[in-house]
Amino acid sequence: MPCELCGKATDKLTTVRIEGTMLKVCSDCAKFGDNVKAGGKDAPNRVVIQSRLENRERRMKTKDVYTQEEQQVEELADDYGERIRKGREAKGWKQEDLAHQMNERLSLIQKVERHDIKPDDILAKKIEKTLGIVLIEKVPLVKTEKQAVANRGLTLEDFIKSSKK
Repeated sequence: MPCELCGKATDKLTTVRIEGTMLKVCSDCAKFGDNVKAGGKDAPNRVVIQSRLENRERRMKTKDVYTQEEQQVEELADDYGERIRKGREAKGWKQEDLAHQMNERLSLIQKVERHDIKPDDILAKKIEKTLGIVLIEKVPLVKTEKQAVANRGLTLEDFIKSSKK
């Protein structure tokens, strides 16, 4: 069989890795690469295969998002401006100092404290980290139950249907 690197015909070929490519080469060309053992590091590792199968199994499980009992939603606290002001004053900072510490504009800090604008998630996390306060709270998701049709009042559709009779 010919050497895949130099083309020399030989009976004994060795599998080596040269520049990331697996080649069957003669003994002269084998010095240019690293020897690869059969079933060595190129063979799939059982641990890797097992973890991939477990991950796939976890991904393939179906979740019914409507029946989960303990769903919680992260929401911005209603009194976020007051919390920011108290946290800032506890550190003895002015609004300018807080803006400088957070690398944000002073007008943004003023508007957030006055409730003129709501901070987005990134800004809220940044404020929480800087002042050591909690602005985003986990609130349990409230389940709403559908009312029975018999309990509802007269709808426009019901009125039109009854007037046609």
